[in-house]
Amino acid sequence: MFPQVAVIRSFFIRTFLLLSSLLAVVNTIASVSTSATTDASANSQSSDETGTSESLESVQVIEEITRSDSTVAPIVITRGTANPDVRIDGFVDEALWQQVSRHSHFVITDPDTLELAHLKTVVHMFYNDDGFYLAVDMKQDSDTLVKRLSARDEGFLTRDAFMFNLDTSGEGRYGFWFQLGLGDGKSDGTIQPERQFSSDWDGAWYGATKVTDTGWSAEFYIPWSIMAMPRVDGQRRMGIYMSRKIAAIDQRHGWPGLAYSEPKFLSAFQPLLFDQVNPKRQLVFFPYVSSQYDSLSTESVHRLGSDLFWRPSTNFQMTATMRPDFGTVESDSVIVNLTAIETFYPEKRLFFLEGQDIFRTTERSNGYSSNSRVSLLHTRRIGARPIFPDIPAGAEFEWEDFSRNAELLAAAKTTGTAGNLSYGVLMASEEDSRFHGTLDGEPVAVTQSGRDFSVVRGLWESNGQGYRGIGVLSTKMSHRSGDVHTHGIDSHYFSSNGKLKIDSQVVMSDVPESQNGIGGLVDIEYVPSRGVSHEVSFEEFDDDVNLNHMGYLGRNDFRMFKYRFRHRQTNVGAFLQRDTRVSMDTGWNGDSEPIKKSIDFTHELTFQNFTEIRVSSEYEPSHYDDRNSFGNGSFQLGGTRDLEIRYRSDRSKRFYYYVSGSWQEETTSGARRSSSVSMVLRPSDRFSMWMNMSYTDRDAWLLYRGDRQFATFSSESWGPRVAVNYFISADQYIRFDLQWIGIRASEANLYHLPVDDRELQPVTRSNAAAKDEFAISRMNVQLRYRWELAPMSDLFVVYTKAASLPDALGKSFVDQFTDTFGHATSEGLIVKLRHRIGA
Repeated sequence: MFPQVAVIRSFFIRTFLLLSSLLAVVNTIASVSTSATTDASANSQSSDETGTSESLESVQVIEEITRSDSTVAPIVITRGTANPDVRIDGFVDEALWQQVSRHSHFVITDPDTLELAHLKTVVHMFYNDDGFYLAVDMKQDSDTLVKRLSARDEGFLTRDAFMFNLDTSGEGRYGFWFQLGLGDGKSDGTIQPERQFSSDWDGAWYGATKVTDTGWSAEFYIPWSIMAMPRVDGQRRMGIYMSRKIAAIDQRHGWPGLAYSEPKFLSAFQPLLFDQVNPKRQLVFFPYVSSQYDSLSTESVHRLGSDLFWRPSTNFQMTATMRPDFGTVESDSVIVNLTAIETFYPEKRLFFLEGQDIFRTTERSNGYSSNSRVSLLHTRRIGARPIFPDIPAGAEFEWEDFSRNAELLAAAKTTGTAGNLSYGVLMASEEDSRFHGTLDGEPVAVTQSGRDFSVVRGLWESNGQGYRGIGVLSTKMSHRSGDVHTHGIDSHYFSSNGKLKIDSQVVMSDVPESQNGIGGLVDIEYVPSRGVSHEVSFEEFDDDVNLNHMGYLGRNDFRMFKYRFRHRQTNVGAFLQRDTRVSMDTGWNGDSEPIKKSIDFTHELTFQNFTEIRVSSEYEPSHYDDRNSFGNGSFQLGGTRDLEIRYRSDRSKRFYYYVSGSWQEETTSGARRSSSVSMVLRPSDRFSMWMNMSYTDRDAWLLYRGDRQFATFSSESWGPRVAVNYFISADQYIRFDLQWIGIRASEANLYHLPVDDRELQPVTRSNAAAKDEFAISRMNVQLRYRWELAPMSDLFVVYTKAASLPDALGKSFVDQFTDTFGHATSEGLIVKLRHRIGA
């Protein structure tokens, strides 16, 4: 425990509660003030706009919006008929598009010069009771078009694309984004203040693109019923931001002009006004049938189940799943982790991804932050490997069976809003797991009961004069061995001018046979001007806090302070962009031992030919490691320095590449040298291949070997990965993905950690022939076919194989690679058909 831990805890909690109380008071005052202002404004608009025509004959051409520091003039969007004469095929050729609201005043937002865009972009918008229609006509030389077919949500590809964001809350609290890449590649997701983008959400919307004589065009139709929005009578206010990516010149054009280096985003969208937008009730079923063949057990499993989505109103949604089948998720990356810190694996199951935003308490819980991850809810814990059961003495089992994930029986999730309050409830139940073995030659079976999981979340927000929010989240894991509870309070502040942002959180855990734990964090970001930012972070967790039954915390028992500085400039001499980052970290454990001290410098240059070079260096003075002795105390490590250089060619070309190399001192002696080459080949719009080869050579890899013994190893490792995509059409693709890691290591030096000392003591091995060595060879292979029959209706055929070579010693890397194929740890074929039924 920390020295004077009670004083530290009391100070931290009092500070947090004071901040939360102040924010709550300010929220209340701002809410009342904003409500009064909004009511007065609404009355004024109602009287002023009484004579506004909403017929299709009234053409609104918005060429430029006059802005001030306080207000932005809203745009009244044209209302269309119930069955508009528009076909969503990518061609903006219907006469109706020329009779509705349109806009063309785009500026260059990346690089963030905010100059008027030289390529013309004309956007047309209208709506009706069913949904929102948007079409865009983009002028561009056909020789410069970059077209790429892609799977859904692969929006990061370098290609021509158009995206728009809708703030459906109307207050900068939450929204949705939609993107079409040239070639009909769809991407969508959600957005939270101010730039927290997520691609986890998928909606049933329609869109298409087409190459034209003057460039290319796109059409969108977004049903109102797929989006959450507050209950509103009469006129509804939303916000919009649009952007266009021109891959050939590596530029992004946007409207309104919100540069990437500016802190304000969601709260600064262009206001739009709609009349009588009240989506109808939505009830959607996703029945599925699947068959899975396990080649190791030669067993087949057939499943029939369904997901349900029910939205009785605009501000409430319930989702449920019975007998869920998660067999078609993509394979996890191959990771070799020999440390005491648990690897974080992201969630990939659609049910848990949908509507997950409300359960993310800070940017740290969703990975957007550069700071360490802290999350009270990590849904990969649900349906993970069961708690290890009691085994009869002398019984023999296949130990790999205990690493298999538990089966989920059912899960349900409810999300919604009520005024300024957003809320969410998640519940899930596992089936009991049964393991079969032998005892004295006779069959024996043991059972482990499944776990029940529940989560409750509430978030109160106000965005009158800047953004303010305060939330609570509680989790419970129930099991016959005992219940585990965690609780958290989070507070958020974002100033009206966007220059100051504060996120804070206190977490508490109640675990059986352990004292209650507590911890917390505060993240502050200050942006004095465009392109310049300062970040300060503080976090503290005592040695009893434990979030890892339902959440994720890399380690407890520490205090950490961090400072980050960033300066981003555009069009500086010969460079399109220059980005400089400096960071300093320092941290201690409960015994006041420094466990982290470092200073890092990164300089990134983007040239006029769109190539990029990045140089980064770090210095870490001597510090202590109190985790990788696996419970046997702390030991001191020497200081290290490292240098990394990376070069990237023009990503808009059909062939481009990354090259990187790094050098880092080891903590005892010697150095670590790494290099990596990535190549992307796209000979056609339908075919792409991504190849990566990484190599690492280490002189003194320090590892714990048991009984307070450590050893350094000279080692080599190779890590190739190949991904191949072929698109039969925009709705059908075949993907092949192979990843392998091979390691060979031989003992260099032996050390012992005395019981009453912090210094590793060199040990001379009496028998040189007994020197330790090891080899690791692991592989994942997946061949996947997907056909999107209709929005949110799919056919999957997936072959997956995971393999690990049990005895790789003495083998060359080539032999390791080829022999690993024959030692599968799991292998199977899955066929699944899912169909969406409902409006």
